[in-house]
Amino acid sequence: MAGNLIYITDAGRAALVAPGNTGTTAHQVAQIGLATAAFVFKPDMTALPNELKRITTFGGDTVAKDTIHIVIQDDSADQYKLYGFGLYLDNGVLFGVYVQNDPILEKAAASMLLLAADTVFASIDVTKLVFGPTSFLNPPATTERKGVVELATQVEVDDGTDDSRAVTPKTAAARYAPLVRPQLTGPVTITSTSTDQDGQLSVAAASGALSRGAKIRFHGTFAAGTTDTNARLIASIRAGYDGGTWGREYLDFWINRTPNDANSDANQIRAMRITYGGRIVVGNREDDGKTALQVGGDGAFTGGISSSGLDAGGANIRLRNGRDVLLRNDGSNFYLLLTNNSDPGASWNGYRPFTINMATGVLSLDDTGAGTYFGGALNVVGQLNLINGTNEARARFGASGGYFFGNAAEAGFYLPSNGAMFAFNFTRKNLLVNGKDVWHAGNLPNPAQTTGITMSGQFLASEGTVSQPGISFVNDGAPDTGFFHVADGAFAVTNNGRETMRFLAGDPNRVLVGTTVDDGHMLQVAGNAITRGLHRFGTGSTTAWANCSGDWGYFRSNGNVSVGSEGATGVLQLIAGNSEIAKLVPGGRMTIGGTADDGVNVAQVAGSMRAANYFIAGQGTGDSGLIGIYKGANGPNIGFYGSSTVGAGALTISAGGTERARVTATGKFVVGQTGDDGSDALIQANGPIKANGPIKGTSGVGALVATNGGGTGQTSVLLRREGAPVDQKQWEVLHGGDGAFTVRTVNDGYSQSRDVLYITRGSGIAPGNMGLMPNGGRVLIGGAVDDGSILNAEGLVRGRGYAVDGGASWATIYFKNGAKTRFAIGKSDTDDFAMTAWADDGATQSKVLDIARGTQIVSFAKRPTWAGGAVPYDTGNFDPNSKVNKAGDTMTGDLRVKQPNNTDARGFVLARADSTAQAWIHATAKGNYSAWATMNPDGSWKSNPITVYNADNRVEFNSDIHVTALSRFYNRPTLNRDGWQADFGLRNNLPGYDSWTYLRARAGGGMEIINNAYDAVTWAVDDWGTMYMRGQETLRTDGNLRLGWRGRWLGEEIDDIWKNIGGKANAGAQCQKGERSFYFGILNQQIHLPDPWCIDGLEDPLNARFGETRIYGCWYRNQ
Repeated sequence: MAGNLIYITDAGRAALVAPGNTGTTAHQVAQIGLATAAFVFKPDMTALPNELKRITTFGGDTVAKDTIHIVIQDDSADQYKLYGFGLYLDNGVLFGVYVQNDPILEKAAASMLLLAADTVFASIDVTKLVFGPTSFLNPPATTERKGVVELATQVEVDDGTDDSRAVTPKTAAARYAPLVRPQLTGPVTITSTSTDQDGQLSVAAASGALSRGAKIRFHGTFAAGTTDTNARLIASIRAGYDGGTWGREYLDFWINRTPNDANSDANQIRAMRITYGGRIVVGNREDDGKTALQVGGDGAFTGGISSSGLDAGGANIRLRNGRDVLLRNDGSNFYLLLTNNSDPGASWNGYRPFTINMATGVLSLDDTGAGTYFGGALNVVGQLNLINGTNEARARFGASGGYFFGNAAEAGFYLPSNGAMFAFNFTRKNLLVNGKDVWHAGNLPNPAQTTGITMSGQFLASEGTVSQPGISFVNDGAPDTGFFHVADGAFAVTNNGRETMRFLAGDPNRVLVGTTVDDGHMLQVAGNAITRGLHRFGTGSTTAWANCSGDWGYFRSNGNVSVGSEGATGVLQLIAGNSEIAKLVPGGRMTIGGTADDGVNVAQVAGSMRAANYFIAGQGTGDSGLIGIYKGANGPNIGFYGSSTVGAGALTISAGGTERARVTATGKFVVGQTGDDGSDALIQANGPIKANGPIKGTSGVGALVATNGGGTGQTSVLLRREGAPVDQKQWEVLHGGDGAFTVRTVNDGYSQSRDVLYITRGSGIAPGNMGLMPNGGRVLIGGAVDDGSILNAEGLVRGRGYAVDGGASWATIYFKNGAKTRFAIGKSDTDDFAMTAWADDGATQSKVLDIARGTQIVSFAKRPTWAGGAVPYDTGNFDPNSKVNKAGDTMTGDLRVKQPNNTDARGFVLARADSTAQAWIHATAKGNYSAWATMNPDGSWKSNPITVYNADNRVEFNSDIHVTALSRFYNRPTLNRDGWQADFGLRNNLPGYDSWTYLRARAGGGMEIINNAYDAVTWAVDDWGTMYMRGQETLRTDGNLRLGWRGRWLGEEIDDIWKNIGGKANAGAQCQKGERSFYFGILNQQIHLPDPWCIDGLEDPLNARFGETRIYGCWYRNQ
């Protein structure tokens, strides 16, 4: 142990002081105590804490002004961990101690503790400490014997031939690579003969857990663009088992996918995997477990790709994506094939889109006829064969929907949309259009001429239709007049697209005129047929027959003259003057004058008919059109006039030689006059009308109309009670000459009246003013009882405004309960507003309030009371100094908010402009703490960002704290949270920068600085003051500094410098013995003391024989 600082106790320091404080006195270290646990040094301690025992087997010597070299030995059977030791003087005083947090070493029961330590004393003269002899600790060390051994130099270690000197960790580290994390600085060559059980290099995972793999990492430096020459992690090779045991082996190649200053595998991505079974997966894709080479991305090859075998589905090359595309060479043919699904073993389906015969080079497209599309021009050099086996081959061109075809019988073009087709028939050796031969010079020797032809054979025309006859005529327009074929043995004549006659062959042959329905008769006419002459049929007594619609009419003379029809619906018609004058129809009805049968009346006459007092005059235009009953000049008579006759469709009633009433053609009933007065009244009476029952008018407009007959005078309706007292018989509803509507009372003689209601008329349709009871009387509304008031309403009266005009006097509204007045409001005679109340007697009146119109001051006769009995504050009961103004105020005393109970919290609420809660400063329900809470816009609680606890006055911030001004702490701030390694974040937010540095509490004590990415500790100091940079110990508590570029400590560097300086002796200088001392052997053997060793001493052990004298050597230095 080199350079360990020892702590001096107060008692130890006092022991070195001579009596009378005249200097220092020397003491011998008599015992060393051993501590088996760490402890905290205290200057006043007098015994070693956690002391196991004290030993005397030790030695020591002064090796520098402030350093003593101590050798401690314990060969007992005790087992313990040594954390520190204490030096006890010969007077029993604990002089000093050394202690550390980690064990110095651990002693087993069967081992010997041998500890050499250099102890540094910073403030005392170490020459005053004396140790006993150390010779008993210096036997020569061998492989069988414990003792002193010389340390080998680096050269001796590098040479590797010395078997007597000991290797130090430093020289060993410079020569040999450690087992844990070795760092080799030169080329490494491994030469051996490998077997099936080993190899020149084995990289193995540590046993003891699942999912551990082997890994090799590769580092390099940047190539350009930077001055940073530090090596960085680039790639790694990893091997392991992928989620299983045998059969799941893999070898992976990983490379950085992002800048990787953290040297972390998390910043790498897999570039390639070799799996069990020889599969290679390139890129970061999942292994499908089947394909030998799988690439997770695009592939580029500068050479060819060769496939000499087929996969499980029969493909040389497989293109996968939902449905696979296969490239296959089976030795006979090359195929492009398709699958119905995507799988490494999926075989092809029934389609054959592309095939090349390897022997002939023949290319076959779409062998199975699924369809082939060319998106551009198709150029064929040579013959183009379209073959569909023994079936018809087709070729489709353009958007017509038709196709060219070829089969064993013919080749041509067919249009399915209308059946049009032309084809060359191989048997007939002719071109056919729609199945018909095309005439040409080879099969038509005498072609038809437009100037006329003579046919020596048949002339065959197309069948045609009624609208397109097979034979038609020029200049016919459509042409749609001619002859067309109907069926075998039948043709017809069409005129302007309408069939007029049809000829049918059969038994008998038939001719149909105006119909297409054949009933089997030789001549069938659908309509009237005009003939001249006598038609005789048969040999019977019937002279003439006529057929009409299948029923026979006849004129018969078989002893009696009979005219009639054999049909159930046949009629007998009488003709005169070449027109019908009468007709007898089935059912016994007769029409005269050519009128149509109405199917009801037995006799129907188109014209006048007279029988005694009943007559029907002519109904033609200009006729009187009279139909009626005439009882002489004085009547009574009833007349009906036709609608288009002189009477214009009127009904008249006459009596006493005078027309008394009329129903006009427009449906009006006129009484007492002979004509319509031109008004819209349906009933017009020239005189009074009296009804002993109700008169009801039904109409949306004008059901009952009272009119003045003309002019601007008044019109009215009188409501009369004949048995009422004098001058109380009549009410009148009047439309006055001034346009006003009035309801009034009138006397019996209609000479006096009193208005009850009147409404004047404004301009246009606008009403004017309405007056109620202008001549006295009162108005009662809603069942109100008459109390003498001019207007009484029982129920709510609603209006948008009311005016009570009292002139210069009072204008008052009274509120009553029956006959008793309770309240009144109104304008006083001084034009102020007042409210008064009446006592229960209905007479005693008291003022409630008044409002001065000029000042608008409200004066209450008594102090008001608000809802719930609350009394408003005023100068009589309110001290403004004891209240706070809502609009803002200054308080000189405390404002207390008391919790009403132990469950409800109370505090201060800060509200937004829209009255929603924003913050709540409150105390908790049980009084444990007070808090500042933020609120949601709806007023609900959000969180407590600031909490103050009553028990210890601590403040807890539960929010993001921003400090924008200088802050001072007058006591220690503490960052503490369970499970958190506390740290500070320091941000550089200058323009162009945005970086962070973190100051964090170190595990075990101390602190550390974290880099911007928060993934590396760049600087740290432990709890004992040792400083680390990038994880490497850099500065120790004794001031020793690690020189990374030298690979050693500054103390070692200075020691070497001093050694080099001390190795030179000045003229006349006295050389001192150095710190190195070594036992070389005894005189009875060969002894070699190489340069610079000098004989340091001879030792003759007690009772030793000659030749057993021991020889010691040392180095000398110039000090």
